Amino acid sequence: MSSIPSERLGNPPNLDMTLAYHLDITISIVVGIFAFLNAPRAIARFANRSERFRGHTLRYVSLHHKPPINTNSDSVHLRSEPEKFTINANIDDSSEGCSTTFKALPTLPLQDTTSNPPSGGQQLVHMPMLSSLVATGILSRPVYEEYTVGHVLLMAGYAAMVFYCGFYKSNPFSDPPRVGWITASQIPFVYILASKNNVVGMLVGVGYEKLNYLHRNIGRLVVVGANVHALGFVYKWSVAGKLSIELAQPFVRWGLVALVCFDLLGMGSTQFVRSKCYNLFIITHVLGSFVFLFAACYHRPACIPFIAAASVFYGLDHLIRMAKTRIITATLRPIPELGLTRVEIPSLNSGWRAGQHVRLRVLSTGVGFSGLTEVHPFTIANAERKEEGMVLMCKKAGRWTTKMYELSAMETRGERGCKVGKSVRVMVEGPYGGIGNTVMSSYSGALFIVGGSGITFALSAVQELVRSENDSNVRVIDIAWGIRDAASLTPLIQLFSSLLEQSTLARLRISVFYTRASMGSSRGMYLPPGVTLSPGRFNAAKFLDDVVTSTQNKGGAMGVFVGVCGPSTLAMEVKGVVRTFDVHRRKMVGGIELHNE
Repeated sequence: MSSIPSERLGNPPNLDMTLAYHLDITISIVVGIFAFLNAPRAIARFANRSERFRGHTLRYVSLHHKPPINTNSDSVHLRSEPEKFTINANIDDSSEGCSTTFKALPTLPLQDTTSNPPSGGQQLVHMPMLSSLVATGILSRPVYEEYTVGHVLLMAGYAAMVFYCGFYKSNPFSDPPRVGWITASQIPFVYILASKNNVVGMLVGVGYEKLNYLHRNIGRLVVVGANVHALGFVYKWSVAGKLSIELAQPFVRWGLVALVCFDLLGMGSTQFVRSKCYNLFIITHVLGSFVFLFAACYHRPACIPFIAAASVFYGLDHLIRMAKTRIITATLRPIPELGLTRVEIPSLNSGWRAGQHVRLRVLSTGVGFSGLTEVHPFTIANAERKEEGMVLMCKKAGRWTTKMYELSAMETRGERGCKVGKSVRVMVEGPYGGIGNTVMSSYSGALFIVGGSGITFALSAVQELVRSENDSNVRVIDIAWGIRDAASLTPLIQLFSSLLEQSTLARLRISVFYTRASMGSSRGMYLPPGVTLSPGRFNAAKFLDDVVTSTQNKGGAMGVFVGVCGPSTLAMEVKGVVRTFDVHRRKMVGGIELHNE
């Protein structure tokens, strides 16, 4: 917020104050309406005993069953005595659009996926989203990148309210304080939506990452408002010939400091800066948001109520983040076939839900000195209460993740000469995000459509469903995984085999599609019954139709959960398939709920 002249240093005019507070009240009412609509799902989630204490804090719990952990890193699922399998597969590399048929396979030694036996007999409370039962039509239609028509309408409505209050019976060149007052009233919302533990997300049942688009756009409105406010006074003082006199006043200088902070935040938040120099984005955000709070208070004491509200939420968020942070030892292992680093954290084995992510910082100079300051989010790749602890799969996608992969390649060997991975200290913060108040196990069917490293989301979700299937309504589970090279499937074959063996009540089917396989890359590959490997791209509409049909055939009427994780083009394709699915069949199966991870 920029400068305000001496004649307006007292209490703000009644109209300015009334509009500002009415704007905040209106926004709060809108949030309350969304919270009210979400309340039944929140109640349904916490009515399930298994969901009450999950997804909040990471911790370690003692497991009743602890099979030995393998130190060999040749497979994603590790055992103490790895066995080598010679597998023959009849594959025609020249085939197009056809599935591969494999010979009968021997039984694999399986990783235990039921560390905690199901309690049995628990009746899950199911509460579908309203949008899963009806076709959302135009509201869910994509407009640009992750924005849908619904997002655009929400942002347009928000901007319309701000502009109305800012310009109602006011001209920014003759009455610049109005714009400053309206801008100040939006400061709490900018800080709330920027926090990882924000109250709006808790009320409406979504993670902070799903609301980040609102933070960005409200932030842009505030930056524009602060500059209009300042330019209005510069124009007014210049016309009156008092520019140098007014700029010499202390409260005006503090206003300029606040304005500079806002402009730095705005420029540092551009996509160019975020992609080319992420550390600059972090520095400008941390310093700018902190200094602004003091500058705004010294500039205009009337801002203190808004600054106090922002400071409370800002400080509370950081206290919760500190409580959610763990500094522990992790083991890094490279997985060349997938081009990613497997991070194992045995001392954290509980406290998360499928689809949630953590923020990881590697405390090693192996990622570079600048890399020590970087924190990156990664989806947890397994279910909780497993003997290997938390598992992350970090794809090489930039400088930092490439350095971590190179660091993992420096793994050491144990007494028997087996690879034991590279041990490093890490800082883990979370868990965050996920599927909100959705209880996946309360649905009758589940479909996961993922691409590349997006398989991490499907792995954690399916492991969780398989482990709790005695207490689950899910009877049909399908995974459609798109990869570039068929060789990327190799590290996960043993895990897939384990899941298929453990899934006794639900029908589990895993379909893998590759697009750029080299000649012979899939020869000699072992595939258990239930896993298929096909060239080309998968048909999302066909998979959804098959899952809905299978769910109905098994008497399921609790709906179908569809999870998608991968490139934005994949997410848009699946959204379109779900949006245009037959309304009658949608209602017959109990609705189709889509989650984009």
